[in-house]
Amino acid sequence: MHRIYGPIVRVNPYEVHIKDPDFCIEHFSPVKKLDKYGWWYRVFGGPWSTISTEDHHVHKTRRGTFQNFLAPRMVRGFVPTIVEKLKGASAIMDRYVRTGNVLNLSNVYRCMAADVVSAYVLPTSLNLLESDDLGEEFQSSLRFFFETATSMRYLGFMEPIITIIPSIIFNAMLTQPAKALIRLVRKLEACVDDVIQKGPDMDKSGLCLLERINNNNKHEKDEMFRERLLQEAEQFIVAGSETTGHTLAVTTFYILQDKNVQEKLRRELINADIVFDGNLEITKLQALPYLSAVITEGLRFSHGVGSRLPRINRSSEVQYKQWKIPAGVPISMTSRLHHEDARLFPEPYKFSPERWLQADSKNLKKYLSPFGHGSRICPGMHLAIYEINIAIAYIFTHYTVINSNTTEDDLVSKHDLGAPFPKQDSKGLQVTLQARVAE
Repeated sequence: MHRIYGPIVRVNPYEVHIKDPDFCIEHFSPVKKLDKYGWWYRVFGGPWSTISTEDHHVHKTRRGTFQNFLAPRMVRGFVPTIVEKLKGASAIMDRYVRTGNVLNLSNVYRCMAADVVSAYVLPTSLNLLESDDLGEEFQSSLRFFFETATSMRYLGFMEPIITIIPSIIFNAMLTQPAKALIRLVRKLEACVDDVIQKGPDMDKSGLCLLERINNNNKHEKDEMFRERLLQEAEQFIVAGSETTGHTLAVTTFYILQDKNVQEKLRRELINADIVFDGNLEITKLQALPYLSAVITEGLRFSHGVGSRLPRINRSSEVQYKQWKIPAGVPISMTSRLHHEDARLFPEPYKFSPERWLQADSKNLKKYLSPFGHGSRICPGMHLAIYEINIAIAYIFTHYTVINSNTTEDDLVSKHDLGAPFPKQDSKGLQVTLQARVAE
C-alpha cells in the first residue's frame, strides 16, 4: 500500500499507518503520553496486564511496580541463572554430539528462553529443558495462543458465548494445543495463588517479578489483582519465550550461512577467553565488537514484534507533513518496514554484521526497534539481550554447528500473529553438532 499511496495510508475506517522511520522516532518518543488502541491489543489477554493497558497513566503506574527489577543492574544479578539454564541446554546438545543425530535447535532455544523468563517472573521455573518432549507441548500451546488471540481481535463477541458452553462439551471440542495452553494457564494460576497467599515479603532478595509486583501493589486488590498477576505472568512467559527463541534461531541460521561471519565470531570469542560460569561478566561479553554486531544484525532480521503498533494521542492532533490527524485517531507503524528499508540499510536482506561496525552505526541504531519504542518499550529487553549474548557466545565457543538442510523459508516470518512465525510446516533450525576442540 505504501508503495502505491505514499508514506501515510488508512488501513481501516479508524486507523492510519505511517511508514517514516524519522517520524516514528518522534511520535513514539518516551515523553509522549500515548494510549494503546484497545481493540488491537485485546489479543494479549485482558485489560489488567501492563502490555494490554490502554491508558498511558495507568500503564505508568502498573509498570512502576516492577520497572526497577528489570533495569540492567538488576538483570546482571540474574546472569548466573541464565548460565545455569544454558548449561541445561548444553547437556541436551552434548547428547546429540555423541549420537550424531539431527537436533531441532529452535526447540532448544525456545525451551531455554521459557526457562529463563519463567525463573525471573515466577517463584519456580517451568524447567522445559528437563521435559521428555523438549517442550513440544509448550511450543504448540504458544502457537495456538498467538493464532487464537489474533482471531479474537475480530471475534471478541464470542467470548461471552464460550463461557456458557457446558465444560463437558467445551473440553470435547478442544484440540491438543488448546489443552496444552489450558494446562499452562493452570500452572501459572497456581504460581499466582502461591504468591498472593505468601503475601508481601520485606526481604526483597531473591524475589521473582510477581512477588515484587505483589510487594509494591497499592492500587489493585482482591480478584482484580489476582487477574492482573495472572495476565502479567502469561504475557511475560509467552512474549519472553517466543521472541527470544525466534531471535536466537534466526541469528544462528544466518551465522551458519556465512563462513566468514562464523570465523570472525569464533576468533573473537576464542581471543576473549570467556569463562561461562556464575561469575560471567556480561559487560565484558557485550564489549566484544563483532559479537555485538552479529547480535544487532540478528535483531534486525528477527524483528522482535511482527505486527504494526498503534498508539493514540488523545490530547492533541498530530501533524505529519501536510496531513493533520485528529486527536484520538490510532496511528500505527511497523518496525519490520524500517528494518528492511534499503535507504537505511543497503542490501537489507543481506546478513551483514559489518554494517554495525561503521562510523555512523550509532546513528543507525536509532532506527532499530525490535523491542518497540518510547514509554511502552518491552520491559524485558535487557533480560532478552543478555540471554541472546550469552547463548550465541557459548554455542559458537563450544560447538561446531552444521546446518542440516534448513532453508531461509523455515525461519523467516510467514505469519503475522503478533510475533513473527514461520510457515506452518517448518521443521525449525535443524543442525548437527560437534564438540569444538580447544585451541
